[in-house]
Amino acid sequence: MRNNSFNRIFSSALIFFIITASAAAQSTKLPTTDSFAAESSELAGVLSRSGRGLNSTVIDTVKFIPRHRFIDAAYRSIAYADIALPGFDSAIVPSPGDLVTAVSLLSPDSDDTILIAGNNAGYAAALLSRLCAEVYLIEETSGVSIYRELYTELGIENIHIAENADMRAFGEIIAFDKIFIHAAASELSERVTERLAIQGNITFIIALEGSFQQLISLRRSLLGDSIISAGNCYFPKNHRLKIGN
Repeated sequence: MRNNSFNRIFSSALIFFIITASAAAQSTKLPTTDSFAAESSELAGVLSRSGRGLNSTVIDTVKFIPRHRFIDAAYRSIAYADIALPGFDSAIVPSPGDLVTAVSLLSPDSDDTILIAGNNAGYAAALLSRLCAEVYLIEETSGVSIYRELYTELGIENIHIAENADMRAFGEIIAFDKIFIHAAASELSERVTERLAIQGNITFIIALEGSFQQLISLRRSLLGDSIISAGNCYFPKNHRLKIGN
């Protein structure tokens, strides 16, 4: 089991190296408005045919959010490949496949209030903005200074951004319907779980030994909490997000 997991992580890392090295070597051809529409639709098609059982409604959101705007400029020419790429502060933006898997596991509803916290989470927040009522974003990279203008440019009005990377932000919200921790951490603290509403769920990434990561969803009900695992993934690591007890 661990060998299979290692092979998957190694293969992903190798593909990442080959593609990003190729992108750095070629002259950058940035997506235009027209090519964005075509490339994002093609990416949605790739995800639909992946055989991973992804939520079709979540996949559809990929068509409307320009992923290249959240990627390091040196790699924007390959922004619509299903692979993790560098974002702000040299940290990664997860692959569309891993991200759609995580959002599908979160099961957002149109009337939900969702908290998303982590590293290079701006693209994920933009996807969620099309799936729920309100998104509250806590971002730990310098990208937070760019997201405000970008969301305004994209006509997104239901994302609220915290002033600092602290889970105590948005204290006026007693409980969130869903919480997405968009960074790999070694544990999930009570500071996070205490902000979750009854009947809600938290999707998060546990950093295991070495480079291994596990995508997890904790679902809360009146009968107690249950945990679902969606397998291996590759998300940015938590650096300074204050999610410890």
